[in-house]
Amino acid sequence: MLIPRRQKPKGIMPLPSMADIAFILLVFFILTSTIDIERNIPVALPGAKATESGSKKYFHVWIDSRGDCFVRGARMDRGGLYRAAKYRAADNPDVRAMIGADANLPYRRVNEAMETLREAGVYNIVLLSRKEAR
Repeated sequence: MLIPRRQKPKGIMPLPSMADIAFILLVFFILTSTIDIERNIPVALPGAKATESGSKKYFHVWIDSRGDCFVRGARMDRGGLYRAAKYRAADNPDVRAMIGADANLPYRRVNEAMETLREAGVYNIVLLSRKEAR
């Protein structure tokens, strides 16, 4: 008499849970990635020996070599810069404005932007620079 041999259960990976894990990872990477929309603005930053980084909320103001201001990739005049800064300061009074101005831009134009930011209630202003090798 032949006794049938018991078959060992095969290791099966549950595919629905694999799909859930892949979806969760995809959502995680989308939420934690950043999009640099300001890369298209041609600004040559001046050099500096050391720069400080902070963790407070901030927004960038870019000023190109012609003196045009950009916030979130949109060109703005002085009134537009004032409205954008006022909107950001209303949400967070400690908001930090980071000005990236072209190295060849006259300081007068940077000072005008700083005064506009101060009038809008943004008092924490940082001037950006490239980090130079020592």
